[in-house]
Amino acid sequence: MGFFSSLFGFSEGKKANIKDEINIMDAINAHIKWKIRLEKYLDGTSEEKLDAKIVCRDDQCVLGKWIHGPALTHFQEDDGFKTLRADHAQFHVVAGKVVTNVQANDKVAAEALMKGEYMIASRKVVHDLTELSKQILS
Repeated sequence: MGFFSSLFGFSEGKKANIKDEINIMDAINAHIKWKIRLEKYLDGTSEEKLDAKIVCRDDQCVLGKWIHGPALTHFQEDDGFKTLRADHAQFHVVAGKVVTNVQANDKVAAEALMKGEYMIASRKVVHDLTELSKQILS
């Protein structure tokens, strides 16, 4: 089948329930905005006090709370969901590493993460969410 293949058997009502639980476009935008947040933190222009111990957790943002909560009732055995869950967790681990490096005054390492691992992790999450959105809207 395809990514989020379990959605193929979902009724329109079940798809509507998922749409009520999570706004996928908001989740995509929130993850895109992390890049700006981290870049500001890296260049010293952020007014946020980021805590790497929180940033690295994938269950603190709206998407993470959905992934670890209501989404399990819909997708627990779905390979696309497992991919989203793993990619989202990796995204937060890498974001936490960026924060840790900034706090250790290792901007070179933080910049390397932003240009490498972070960019890859971010793209994967956005891709996964885009695929989920396509399936819910079909």
